[in-house]
Amino acid sequence: MDILGLKRANCKSCHKCIRVCPVKSIEFSGQQAKIIGSECILCGQCVVTCPQNAKVVRSDVDRVKAAIAGGQRVVASLAPSFIVDFPVDGIEEMAAMLAKLGFAETGETAMGAYLVKSEYERMVQEKRQDIIISTCCPSAVRLVQKYYPELVGCLAPVVSPMEAHARYIKEQDPDAVVVFIGPCISKKAEAEDFSHAVDHVLTFEELKAWAAAEKAEPEAQSCDQSGRRSRFFPKPGGVIQSMDREGTGYRYYAVDGPEKCVAALRDIQSGRLHNVFLEMNICEGACINGPMIRSRQGGMLECQDRVTDYAAPGFPDAPAKRDFQAEAPVPLACPIPAAPVREKVPTEEELAAILEKMGKQSPMDELNCGSCGYPTCREKAKAVFNGKAEVTMCLPYMRERAESLSDKILGTTPNAILVVGEDLKVQQINGAGCRLFGLERPDAAAHRPVEEFLDPVDFIFVMEDGRPIRDRKVWLENQQKFVEETIVYDIENKLLLAIMKDITTQEREERRAQELRQQTLEVTDRIIQKQMRTVQEIASLLGETTAETKVALTKLRGAVAEGEKHE
Repeated sequence: MDILGLKRANCKSCHKCIRVCPVKSIEFSGQQAKIIGSECILCGQCVVTCPQNAKVVRSDVDRVKAAIAGGQRVVASLAPSFIVDFPVDGIEEMAAMLAKLGFAETGETAMGAYLVKSEYERMVQEKRQDIIISTCCPSAVRLVQKYYPELVGCLAPVVSPMEAHARYIKEQDPDAVVVFIGPCISKKAEAEDFSHAVDHVLTFEELKAWAAAEKAEPEAQSCDQSGRRSRFFPKPGGVIQSMDREGTGYRYYAVDGPEKCVAALRDIQSGRLHNVFLEMNICEGACINGPMIRSRQGGMLECQDRVTDYAAPGFPDAPAKRDFQAEAPVPLACPIPAAPVREKVPTEEELAAILEKMGKQSPMDELNCGSCGYPTCREKAKAVFNGKAEVTMCLPYMRERAESLSDKILGTTPNAILVVGEDLKVQQINGAGCRLFGLERPDAAAHRPVEEFLDPVDFIFVMEDGRPIRDRKVWLENQQKFVEETIVYDIENKLLLAIMKDITTQEREERRAQELRQQTLEVTDRIIQKQMRTVQEIASLLGETTAETKVALTKLRGAVAEGEKHE
């Protein structure tokens, strides 16, 4: 199914889409949330809720543009909820805007709503079913088909207003390309799975983006203000409000929102309800709060007023009686088959094994906090069993693991660690820190000024400068120890982390080695000086002897030379 997709880079493992998904049709693996098409009811809650816009709705604008460019006669079927999402007074202004985009004609889906509600009225009058569930909301139909298949016989076997209007258009012009435009994502799937007359489906969001690109804005037009009862359809209870109900013997109920829909279906399952007409809308607030209505003109109550004023001006003083006048050109019957979602059911032993992996050793450990997206730990374990969830999605479990690992690291490291707040007070100290500063317990340092243990100047410097101090050698006078001090500043958490490595032994050994080197140098200097003196004395004696010998030999040579001369 390509109607809903995922931008993988944007998914941030927040599990928010799983929390809001009424049927948990989302698989989470590899830190990514993936929609399971066969289980999804296309309610669009994941699209609306995703804070990273990671969910993508398939756009059909290019298909419609291609039909227009190809010269085909493209007709719009506009959902009645347009009145709350566009700044217009009526269908005429929307038709003018759509004409600028190339639409040949624009009609109200409320015409189809009239045909459908008329068929509902006949079903009630003829008492065809004990329980009749409206089939206007395709997501509600999918909910029954997939998750309450035993109740498909309670669904009214009638097409939706979208399909009824499209069939009406096709009956008049078989070659027309019918484009439904509304607030719903699941209409795209309905058009593909059930429709024989709807060619394409656009959401209000797609239409707005297209119109903005073409600079096609609604313009003031003379609008018919006489009202039509079937325009009540998009508001909660609007289907029932449009029907004639007197003297039918049926009780009429309207529920909107996934939780209320599920509760109503469970009531029906009990078998205690009879002669009931149930209007069911998955979206809370019905169609005026559809997933593709994000910039509606006003709040929920104001939107309901806009629908009411458009459907029946002057209501309730002027009761709504006027409606469309049309007969169904083709049969509106639509048998709806069951399509049950089948999941593997784990045994109690298998469930217990998964819970144990999640750190749930006993029922007391099952917090049912819902942070993983599932309402209970057991439901999460079932999802793990079916490959839809991961054990690591359990936030308390992962926090306990992280804290356990953190405590183990803090407890086993030989280095002293202090965590200091911006107020320069100690928030935490580990066992090595207690031993360094002579504390009996870690809590003995809590909330005490850091200056009682260390010079606060370094902490102030790191806070103001932002740069860490790394491996600075510090002498702790009170402890008579040398440490290598590292201080870093966690700006995000407004904490200072001080790590101190005791280097007293190394420092003392280094100093002893330095003293030994100094003593060796001094002894060497003395020996060298003594040897130099000895050499100098020897040289001096040798110098005197040489001089005397030279004098004697000179005299001898002179005497010998003189004797040879006389001879």
